Amino acid sequence: MELGVVAAVLGAAFLHAFWNFMVRRADDKALGMASVMIGHVPLAVLALLWMGLPPLASAPYVLMSAVLHVGYSVFLLHAYRFGELSEIYPIARGASPILITIGTVTFLPDSLSLYQMLGVLMISTAILAYGFAQFRKTTINSTGIVLALITSCFIAAYTIVDGTGTRVAQNAMIYFGMTSICSAVVLVIYFQRFHNGVIKRVFTESWRVCLVGGSASFIAYGIVLWACLSAPIALVSSLRETSVLFAVGLGTILLGERLTIFKICLTLVILAGIIFLRLG
Repeated sequence: MELGVVAAVLGAAFLHAFWNFMVRRADDKALGMASVMIGHVPLAVLALLWMGLPPLASAPYVLMSAVLHVGYSVFLLHAYRFGELSEIYPIARGASPILITIGTVTFLPDSLSLYQMLGVLMISTAILAYGFAQFRKTTINSTGIVLALITSCFIAAYTIVDGTGTRVAQNAMIYFGMTSICSAVVLVIYFQRFHNGVIKRVFTESWRVCLVGGSASFIAYGIVLWACLSAPIALVSSLRETSVLFAVGLGTILLGERLTIFKICLTLVILAGIIFLRLG
């Protein structure tokens, strides 16, 4: 991978950690998730007005992505009923690069070297270890773990679909702009049916998260999809999930969380994985 692409995706990982940091302490996870996804829409509209609509050939990917993103949101929300964000999210995110690697190597022309596969495995293993370690601090609930792993399947699916759709469209911003709008429409329909009142509260109680968190999330994933135009989707996904490093850093600096030997070791493993991805 080119150094510029690596740096851009690491920047996206920081933005990803930043918006998750904004909503991590929210008591209402549905409100936080709705705020971020609806917050994609303003930048999505601007992208389409500026650059135009994606080609018709990308339409199946846009529609499939919208459904998968909402499926991801639904299963993640259900998973939070059985565990906290610090427990559920690392497991969901950590398993996805391995699934994406299997999917892209099997069904797409993307190919990875042995060192790159090792880098993916190191990053995923470290993130999963962090998630399972959080579960061990409380009563382990197998339902939460299962739902987190199902969520990871949705993450893997929409990442592969979006990476491929972006290549078809040949423009990350117009593809993701259209996908964001479609996802927001489907999400609003779902929330109106199963979480009535949440959408209204986005604009009355959570508008800061909507604007700031939604914009950060849109830019972060837009960078990820841009990187998929020139790099294997599995490698880009693995780099994106290094956001856990930034999450640990933000928690240590801003929340006074302890920087344990365990966290330091995980950080070193993830950094080693990044080096393997870069040099592989």
